[in-house]
Amino acid sequence: MNNLSYWEKRKAQEMFQYMAKAEQVADEISKLYIRSSRYISMELEDIFERYQGKHKLSREEARELLNTIKDPTSLNELKAALRTKLDSKTKADLLAELESPAYRARMERLQQLQNQLDATMQQVYQQEKAWSTGHYVDLAREAYYRSIFDIQAQTGMGFSFNHVSKKTIDRVVNSKWSGSNYSTRIWKNTQALAQELKAELLMNFITGRTDREVAEIIVEKFAAGSSQARRLVRTESCNLSNQMEMASYEECGIEYYRFLATLDLRTSSICRSLDNERFKVSEQQPGLNCPPMHPWCRSTTICDIGEIELAEMKRRARDPVTGKVRAFPANITYKQWYKVQAIKSA
Repeated sequence: MNNLSYWEKRKAQEMFQYMAKAEQVADEISKLYIRSSRYISMELEDIFERYQGKHKLSREEARELLNTIKDPTSLNELKAALRTKLDSKTKADLLAELESPAYRARMERLQQLQNQLDATMQQVYQQEKAWSTGHYVDLAREAYYRSIFDIQAQTGMGFSFNHVSKKTIDRVVNSKWSGSNYSTRIWKNTQALAQELKAELLMNFITGRTDREVAEIIVEKFAAGSSQARRLVRTESCNLSNQMEMASYEECGIEYYRFLATLDLRTSSICRSLDNERFKVSEQQPGLNCPPMHPWCRSTTICDIGEIELAEMKRRARDPVTGKVRAFPANITYKQWYKVQAIKSA
């Protein structure tokens, strides 16, 4: 077998490449959030023309008021809360102002914008899910075959193996490894952002924030949503690549793997503590002894091939006609190897 440190570096480099692809997908998703932010900002222009009424709540008063209602985005609940909490002239005057004919059209427009927010985030969800799904399916296939290739290259044998099925990929991609699958987490993120934005719109309406303040808040909220989306893509990609590598270990009859942390100043303490630890493939569990250990995790694993596994591979690699063990050139590239495997599976 070849020098082990080489294969450790190679595995780390592969995880780097997987994360680079995840970053590209996250960049595309980020563009969705930027476009949505601009759209909502433009829609706000004909609502938050600064009215000059003198009866506005302070931010603290408004926040306290919104915290007392079940849905802090509901205009009707806001009015009901004002009616029951008219302990100050400011609230009484504000209610009268909001119910006046002069503000009725603006209130209706605000309600329409809240509905538009829901529709906008629904579109973001659909497009983000499409980008993510395509990336995950491609990554799952690549991680499985690259791992098989690495094992064959590491042992110097071109043994036979089963090709990964669509069913296996779908199962791993849609697994609820951290409580819910990626689609559900995308939905929760987009819906949470919509609710936060609608609450902020109502806050803006009853406090009379300036146009600049409103624009800054919208940009800030969408940036936070984009960051959440990026974290999801990165973490899901880490889990997916590691799980497909586990599938390749099982396919090759490998019983143990070792945890490999990316050792730099950004590496978490938990990943540092697990670095080079040896675990059973049958007992692997994300977040416990298999990456990802946390959001943004960059750790990976490497197979721990013993003499028993190596002997089994030799038996599997023996040609049934000639009785010889098949091998391949040491300088073969992954693309060359994959092309041959693709022909075999056709």
